[in-house]
Amino acid sequence: MTTTSHWSSMGERGSKLGLKTFLLFYQYGGRYLALLILYPVILYFFITGKTSRTASQKYLAKLHQAGYLAKKPNLWLSFKHFLAMGFAALDKVDVWLGKISMNSINHINYAIFEPLLVANKGALIIGSHLGNLEVCRALANDNTGACFNVLVFTEHAQQFNELINSLNSDVKVNLIEVTEMGPALAIMLQEKINQGEYVVIAGDRTSTTVASRVIYHDFLGEQAPFSQGPFILAGILQCPVLMMFCLKAASSSKHAYDLIFEELSPGVHWRRKTRDLELSKLVKKYAETLEKYCARYPLQWFNFFDFWQQDSINSNSINSNNINTQQSN
Repeated sequence: MTTTSHWSSMGERGSKLGLKTFLLFYQYGGRYLALLILYPVILYFFITGKTSRTASQKYLAKLHQAGYLAKKPNLWLSFKHFLAMGFAALDKVDVWLGKISMNSINHINYAIFEPLLVANKGALIIGSHLGNLEVCRALANDNTGACFNVLVFTEHAQQFNELINSLNSDVKVNLIEVTEMGPALAIMLQEKINQGEYVVIAGDRTSTTVASRVIYHDFLGEQAPFSQGPFILAGILQCPVLMMFCLKAASSSKHAYDLIFEELSPGVHWRRKTRDLELSKLVKKYAETLEKYCARYPLQWFNFFDFWQQDSINSNSINSNNINTQQSN
């Protein structure tokens, strides 16, 4: 196994007190004061965060090698990558305060999502750390009746819920802290799907409990591990499976964000003997779609760890390159 730390062992930089202090500056001093504070804070994290800085440079280098960036990335581009993360944090505050509305959002492929909303049909949304999924709150709070249940794998979900509610009590995004994917959780999520709600889970971070339970697939020119969990959950729930991105629009756009939907599957159904093959197909489509939007919005990738870390391949892992050559019986 590599000596690189698993992403979950890196911890969160900063504290709840620091976040609350920053929010006070924002509420009483406005966005411009928050920006003045943001620049030195991001510079500090950039200088002191060697692991995150190295991860940023590796990601940007892979974009360049894949032909998605014309110029070879340098430290300045990596710093801009960090700044983009800071700006995304400010936009999260705007969402919590109700300052981002549907008028700020450009819908792309909305025809994939709208029929589910109209029919009050639930779905599994496999998201990522590309862009700003908090903007889905703008969708939830626009009198659509949509309810998003976001699965988070940290110990701070309850504190985070309380912090959001302190800013805006009209919250329709429910953060569910997950320690393991067990039968009780699956039953609860199935009930939410049956009620026409949406379950959101990130597909670009490996399991916090079984890091080796992954499917390897090419991503930006190198094999990367993708957690099996979200895709196994798709097979358990047997509901429509979508990808959703909330990405900062180009400065020339009249909208603040591009809200993009992609369909992974109208419904996942498999037999035991075809499970690995179907999982591989889902991960392949997920990875290819994720790469496509990384190429279009390169600085909005907020995974500041070695995404391509190769854990020891054992019986828990699947290599999609091998399995795609197999024929199901």
